[in-house]
Amino acid sequence: MGGAFKAALVKRNYKALTPYRAKVNYCNFDVLRQYIQEQGGIDFLINAAGFTGKPNVEQCEIKRGETIQGNLLLPQMLSHLAAVEDFRWLQIGTGCIYNGDNDGKGYTEEDEPNFSFKYNNCSFYSGVKGLAEDYLKTDPNCYICRLRIPFNNINNPRNYISKLINYDITYQNINSISHIEEFVDICIGLYERNCPTGIYNICNENGITTKEVVNLIKDNLIIKKEFKYFKDDSEFYRFAKVPRSNCVLNVNKIKSMGFKIRTAKEAVLESLQTWQKNYKLSNE
Repeated sequence: MGGAFKAALVKRNYKALTPYRAKVNYCNFDVLRQYIQEQGGIDFLINAAGFTGKPNVEQCEIKRGETIQGNLLLPQMLSHLAAVEDFRWLQIGTGCIYNGDNDGKGYTEEDEPNFSFKYNNCSFYSGVKGLAEDYLKTDPNCYICRLRIPFNNINNPRNYISKLINYDITYQNINSISHIEEFVDICIGLYERNCPTGIYNICNENGITTKEVVNLIKDNLIIKKEFKYFKDDSEFYRFAKVPRSNCVLNVNKIKSMGFKIRTAKEAVLESLQTWQKNYKLSNE
């Protein structure tokens, strides 16, 4: 996501600073504050750092310290820094703090997260992200932009489409998903249009099932693979070690700000029609 933001900012001719932790320890308040002051101050900060775990969120159960540091303590520190240095900033949030589709309506920004430590039903990753959002939602300088299952047309191990192609067996459910460049453009647009700070669901409109995405893949790419699905949740959780969020988010708020957003099906179809094979997938 950091690379996608950088590319979008360069395209818009912004002066974008992209400190790497190896050179600037941005998790340290004093170090990051000095760095910002040495640049003459900043107008806007985008936090694309965090810990999601590789190959998946199950690593967050093991590396709990890194999960807390990257997903809770760092955002809290940035909130304090934004207050003393007087700039707006953006935190990449997640829809993984919900489960279900809210009776077909999708979860709004005002709905209480139901996949959280409070309900004792979540992964450690989702629980920590929920704590961070609860803390940041009162920050007058902060945009919390909820991302949900990122994808685009570039073949990449973190791309939802690439993952489905490579999975030996797939979990069928319905979810909101976020086209990466569309997400990034809207995030930057919130700053450019001086929109009110707060929480925003930024994903493509309408949920989409795993089978719908797979069918689009089969219709648009040459894939030498028979897609298989877990029979039910009980079979899936014999393989998965921690609970997974499957949810649909409501995007009426971001649309009310004047942003146009495609449906999930439209965005997936366009990504497949312009698919870029920047590395070889095992099933192609």
